[in-house]
Amino acid sequence: MTIGFPRTDILSAVGFEPPFVFDLMERQEQSRIALGRTIVKDLGPALWIGTYTSEELLNDSMVDFQAMLKSLDGAIGTFEAWDLRRPWPRLYRDGSASNGTIASVNANNKALALNGLNAGQVVSRGDYLSFDYGGKRALHQAMETVTANGAGGTAQFEVRPHIRAGWSAGTAVNLKAPRGVFALVPGSMTPTQTRGAGGKITFQVAEAIS
Repeated sequence: MTIGFPRTDILSAVGFEPPFVFDLMERQEQSRIALGRTIVKDLGPALWIGTYTSEELLNDSMVDFQAMLKSLDGAIGTFEAWDLRRPWPRLYRDGSASNGTIASVNANNKALALNGLNAGQVVSRGDYLSFDYGGKRALHQAMETVTANGAGGTAQFEVRPHIRAGWSAGTAVNLKAPRGVFALVPGSMTPTQTRGAGGKITFQVAEAIS
């Protein structure tokens, strides 16, 4: 059987334990001119990064999971990943939220509006949403709370990172189980033997935007 990418089973194959790291990495540089003013330059869009540590696994399970990670061929193969602290909308852990579609994106590329939600459905600050565009996957986090009107549409609300070019109105948006596409950070996979019969695996990931 041929392994397909992005793999969808990496984070569901085993359990994980804290501390979790999942955050945006701004790609910026700073310089200070003679008068003391600081100039910030963007080198590219912000990317999601993360660090995961598996729960303690028996040796057979540890070797099995390590083989799954090796199938990624370092940073070449991709897989779906997400923030383990908020894998679903804050108010809809039971799966009762509806996914939606993009209604509009603000000219500042920081805000968007959605259609197709349940009447009164809430997108809470900190919730994630994802959508595919041009063969890529966008993963965003809501910066403010918004409530859908009776027709299932929202006002524009800000998200981060900024919305990249290539989106289109009507694109399906995953709110129920948002997922990004990630690659391993080369050399970051670290198996640690915790006792004779078991151990843990820690690895770092970075969002894969080609």
